[in-house]
Amino acid sequence: ELPEKEKRRPCPELPEHDLGEHDHGEHDHGEREYEWAGIFKVPQSMYMWSAQEVNGAYADEAMKLAILPATAATAEALGALSKEGAHALAEDCVAVPAGGALTPKEDACYSLQFDVHSSQSLYTVNASDVNFLAFFAEHLPTEFESDMHYFKDSVGGDVEPAAELPEKEKQRSCPELPLAAQGMAAKGLTGEEWAGSFGAALIVNIVTLVGVVLAVPGISRLAKAYANAFEGILSAFAAGTLLACALFLLLFEATHFIATGWEEEVAQLWRWGTMALAGFILPAVMDVAVAAAAGGGTAAASVGDGDQAAVDADPRSRARVIGAVLIGDFFHNLCDGFCLGAAFKGCGAGFGWGVALATVLHELPQGLADYAILTGSLVRMSASWALLLNFLSGLPVIIGVLVMNLSDVADSAVGLLLAFGGGVYLYIAAVECMPKIHRLQLSVQTNGLCLLSFFLGALIIGLILLDHEHCALD
Repeated sequence: ELPEKEKRRPCPELPEHDLGEHDHGEHDHGEREYEWAGIFKVPQSMYMWSAQEVNGAYADEAMKLAILPATAATAEALGALSKEGAHALAEDCVAVPAGGALTPKEDACYSLQFDVHSSQSLYTVNASDVNFLAFFAEHLPTEFESDMHYFKDSVGGDVEPAAELPEKEKQRSCPELPLAAQGMAAKGLTGEEWAGSFGAALIVNIVTLVGVVLAVPGISRLAKAYANAFEGILSAFAAGTLLACALFLLLFEATHFIATGWEEEVAQLWRWGTMALAGFILPAVMDVAVAAAAGGGTAAASVGDGDQAAVDADPRSRARVIGAVLIGDFFHNLCDGFCLGAAFKGCGAGFGWGVALATVLHELPQGLADYAILTGSLVRMSASWALLLNFLSGLPVIIGVLVMNLSDVADSAVGLLLAFGGGVYLYIAAVECMPKIHRLQLSVQTNGLCLLSFFLGALIIGLILLDHEHCALD
């Protein structure tokens, strides 16, 4: 079975209603009256059917649709109803305008009349008296998808068919595409999302070289003269971007994806909360593990605070600091890669670039801090070696993205990863970044600049919401 997103994204670079180059005015369905049939489990009483313009127009001005009660959500149950579905579509159809209601019944056909003056037509489906529904449609419903799934529950979650006719691989083939492009489609990703996710990961990796600016004599002297203010303002900015990304994007959108895998609210909630808490505690666990692996002591713990004076300048302390910085960055960037990949794969390029922006903005101060530690009085590493090791420790972000892109990950698993990433971002912002402002004992004026920096970081991410829809709707 193809991944769930394949049901909604058939062929990259091609409009969905152009698949097969067929003319909707004269469909040849063989002995069938329907082009597509799907069977669903419907535990809720109300659902929504959606049709959208694609590339500025509906695939057809209307579509015949039959909705039959079923005894189970299986391929066998759908096959048993196929003749009845074809018979229903052959009946005189009742015209239903956009905004109308659809009730499941035998020997009944609806003709959905799409609103040509609107980019989207919605219809309510009454499922109060049934547990399973079989739909038989004149056209593929995915031909009427732009950025919203064709069938949704009462809270906006995507509802996917348990079985379909004809089989999905027969519905969607892209023989005219090169093999590489077909591989993208098979993984549920468009070419834009593949290029976007990989490009975003590469940008994040390049940002690890930001420490080179501190090698510039003028900037280096300025950073040393105002070291505390410099660190405080950058930390506040990073905290603002990370908290906004976690709260506005990752944690909220995760709830929609997780809802596709579990029906009960309690089952959704404990999984969401557990993954967020796991992400929150992960950085602390890694700190303890790195410190233990490096021989214990306080060196690894003190690095994050910028207090190198507390560490004796001996080879073991030097090794512990290098290990804390590079190993910690390795796993941190791997998590960033998983989060980026999940954002692009589950939510599309727009949402993915929003998460990428937050990742880049918090990597800037992190990269500067790492460079300062590695070239500081304790480690005394050369600038070239510090930049090289920082860059290598950032490569896992690319690995994480590739793993996500090349894996068949269900929507519910994407939601769990987004919640996990949100928890990691909460920890970095609330535990590592914001407390620095208080520990540095800055002046009132500098504290004010830190607050402005925090609000600026949050505002940059918040602006994404101006043109943002729930990514679970893609």
